[in-house]
Amino acid sequence: MHFDMNDVAAALGLDDEAIERRKAFLNFTTDDAARLRELNAMLKAHTATFVEHFYRHLSEFDETGKLLSDPATLKRLQNSQARYFDGLTAGDYGRDYVLDRLLVGSVHHHVGLAPSWYLGAYANYLVDLFPEVQTRLNEKGQDFMAAAQSLVKIVLFDVSLAIDTYIAARDQTILGLKNHAEVVFDSIHAGILVLSSDLSVLSSNRAFRNMFALSRNEVAGRRLADIIATPALEQRAHEVARHGAEYRALPLQLETVTNRLCKQVRVTLRRIASGSGETDILLVVEEISAEERLRREAESRLLRNEAMLRQAQSVARIGSWSLHPDGRGGHVLEWSAETYRLFGLALDTPVDYPLFLARVHPEDRLRVDKAWRDAQLGKPYRVEHRIELDGQALWLENRAELEFDDDGQMICAIGTVQDITERMTAEHQIEQLAFFDALTGLPNRALFQDRLNQALAHADRHNLPVALMFIDLDRFKEINDTQGHDCGDLVLTEVARRFETALRQDETLARLGGDEFVVIAHKTDRTGASVIAERLIGTLAPPIAAKNQHFTLGASIGIALYPEDGQDSRQLLKHSDIAMYRAKTTSSGFCFYGAEMGHELARRLEVAMRFNDALNEQRLQLHYQPQCDIESGRLTGAEALLRWFDPDWGWMSPAEFIPIAESRGMMTRVGEWVLNTVCHQLRKWRHLGHTLNGRVAINVAAQQIEQHDFAQRALAIARSTGVAPTQIEFEITESGMMRDPESAMRVTHELVKAGFTISIDDFGTGHSSLAYLKRFPADKLKIDMSFVRHMLRDRNDHSIVATVVAMARSLGLKALAEGVEHAEQADSLFEMGCSEAQGYLFGKPVGADDFAARWFAAA
Repeated sequence: MHFDMNDVAAALGLDDEAIERRKAFLNFTTDDAARLRELNAMLKAHTATFVEHFYRHLSEFDETGKLLSDPATLKRLQNSQARYFDGLTAGDYGRDYVLDRLLVGSVHHHVGLAPSWYLGAYANYLVDLFPEVQTRLNEKGQDFMAAAQSLVKIVLFDVSLAIDTYIAARDQTILGLKNHAEVVFDSIHAGILVLSSDLSVLSSNRAFRNMFALSRNEVAGRRLADIIATPALEQRAHEVARHGAEYRALPLQLETVTNRLCKQVRVTLRRIASGSGETDILLVVEEISAEERLRREAESRLLRNEAMLRQAQSVARIGSWSLHPDGRGGHVLEWSAETYRLFGLALDTPVDYPLFLARVHPEDRLRVDKAWRDAQLGKPYRVEHRIELDGQALWLENRAELEFDDDGQMICAIGTVQDITERMTAEHQIEQLAFFDALTGLPNRALFQDRLNQALAHADRHNLPVALMFIDLDRFKEINDTQGHDCGDLVLTEVARRFETALRQDETLARLGGDEFVVIAHKTDRTGASVIAERLIGTLAPPIAAKNQHFTLGASIGIALYPEDGQDSRQLLKHSDIAMYRAKTTSSGFCFYGAEMGHELARRLEVAMRFNDALNEQRLQLHYQPQCDIESGRLTGAEALLRWFDPDWGWMSPAEFIPIAESRGMMTRVGEWVLNTVCHQLRKWRHLGHTLNGRVAINVAAQQIEQHDFAQRALAIARSTGVAPTQIEFEITESGMMRDPESAMRVTHELVKAGFTISIDDFGTGHSSLAYLKRFPADKLKIDMSFVRHMLRDRNDHSIVATVVAMARSLGLKALAEGVEHAEQADSLFEMGCSEAQGYLFGKPVGADDFAARWFAAA
């Protein structure tokens, strides 16, 4: 069972101002609080007795006894009620007091105790309480009437809170609660009248009517002089009404008008404010007889109440402590039994402030000590701290109220200590959800932003550099697309773990979302950032195992430095993001931001947008370049080359738009469009009676090869257009082949099995090994044009070309040279043993119709 009393208070509109307004309405002053505080010590010993009588009275009736049959419930209620009775005279009636009163009402409502029975039992408690208070005060020569008046006020204040609590739970019981509040008023031992300013009776309680053997009708609405034939009482009541005079414990002999009954009493008269703005008069009448008997009963109840309080503290894990003068200029610290237990000390252990401070966790000690010193200067004392108990860290909350003399020196203090470990654990879990990535446990975007702002503020104060590194994983999207998000999550978790091992403790690693990470490196310049970037990239070199598979990832890292690349977190994050896109085109895998990149990024974004539109609107084109036999010049095949004409910019260079399309993940769609277009073109040529001697070569992006179902999709396109796979040759670059060699090996074997042919494009520019090369089912090696272009005047290039041709022949592969523009190049290649070539010497790339007119007509 748990009640959030703050929610209940909010629902009832009980903020601090409303609470004070209620007390003001009752004319409850600090003097009343002080009087009740003095009663507290007298009544403590009888709390247990009061509680026992309270629940024994409830148990005697079937309507209430059945609700208390469970011992655990009864015990919990008794503990709560003990705290309640003790708090009634504790003297502290602020927000915490109100919340505690609301809790008492909520607990009794929760167990099903109807307001009528609860308030009736409460009235019975007050009937026991007043005689005891009267006896105790008379023994000390103190004013009982003043205390009775204060008790009436706080009782009515509490009753109003109880009513509000029941209203919050059951709106239909408002009238019943009001009636039972009147029962409480009726049950107070002292006689009470509330008079208007003209001394007419507004209300009376049963004690007053019984005291003078009067009926309700003989009292209600009548003037005081028509009820009590004692001129002195009427005279003083007028003085109170007209001049604000106040009388306390005034001894009088009162005689009734109707039955001439006389009573020796003490009378208290004073003004009280009414809700209508009028000033009413409170008249409290107490008989001087039965005081001694009531005093003894109260002492017994106080003793029982103390025992109940100890039990309540144990159940709630709330201890108490007090600090009071020792008579020698110092103070004595006293702990309750529960406080000793919370701190893990034996009950007979002498305690003082140094001992308490020594039990506080070392990391919290200075903060706790400062809070206590501040409290002695008048600041509120509320501090949360840890203690070590049985090898575990527990969280405690200390609160206290301090009392000061006129010189501002502390007189005494009363406080509580509560175990809040469960609450702190819950708050920590909430913080984890709010500021940490649920998958990797790394700081999320919100916490990253906060730490970056802190790092920049510290760097600005101390004139230090900061490096911000934006990391994007290469080829991660293919894992998610082909293997599913469960597998992708496992990979991300392992990547995060590896990155953490590469960083120092003062470097922050965060996950922004998806496959994007960031690193904040304090006191790090360009050189230091390069070292960190290389370490991070190096962690991804070993394949990552997930779902019985192994994946090879890369990382592109953009680096922005503070203060030269940005003065705030927004600029640094933007610039590191820009640098990250540039890093995707570098061999090192990381790149530092430069001012020129902003313009380049704008251009890249515009190119990407226009290219995507052209792809969606079918505005891309294919040009075909012939591949020929060097000796005869006969056509042996053609390569389909992607071309794009933009209405505003004209013909776009493939060297610009293809890398952008690759970085944006568009090459899978582009590749399918190219294959589909080539197949339709082959079918069209066939219908026109043209037969292509050889195959059409199509460039395949690395992203396509990494798709597990690429071969099946390619075969489906060929079959749907009626084209034999033997008419298609897929060109795979050496570098693309080596991004994930195992995956490339599997896919190429599937393609060859389906009837397609494989060639390795741009051979000599990558870093493949012969061990991998001989395992690939390639039919042809294409010698990169960068070597062919200068082979006649550069001995190194000539040697490389000759070596590649020889390697191809030794492996049983054809060799085709790209970029052949001069006959001398062709002759040299033929002498080396290269039989096929492609380049301007044989023909430029042209549209399908021009290609057919040139080559098929010649055939």
